[in-house]
Amino acid sequence: MQKENKSLKNIIILLVVVIVLLIGFGIILIIELHDEKENIEKLLPNQSYNSSTYPNNNHHYDDEEHLTPDNQNYITKEEALNIALNHAKLSSKDIYDVGVELDYKYNQTVYEIDFKYQQYEYEYYINAENSSIIKSFREIDY
Repeated sequence: MQKENKSLKNIIILLVVVIVLLIGFGIILIIELHDEKENIEKLLPNQSYNSSTYPNNNHHYDDEEHLTPDNQNYITKEEALNIALNHAKLSSKDIYDVGVELDYKYNQTVYEIDFKYQQYEYEYYINAENSSIIKSFREIDY
């Protein structure tokens, strides 16, 4: 009987630990979403952002021609990747699972860059016209 009580007590302690961890992860997620919203509001003051539509800012986005790397105003994928690697203080030989994609986010054409290094996953948004880093973050890759 005493062994059953001890097992039950251990199960209850384990459940409490799991619940506390879930609450902690929920709080972290809420904080991250709040920070992301603030970042978008800083990038787009006095505007509401809708990712499903392109804004009308004197660009013609009815075709996707603007998303071709052939646009002479854009840096190359390699240049964008090098900007991200320099910022992360990494070398191309150190990273794996690399993805570089031209996209339209935050009211601008950007290179979305993803790569992994050791246990981390990196993500960058580099402005395709002026080479500025719009957003970057690193997280542990599970």
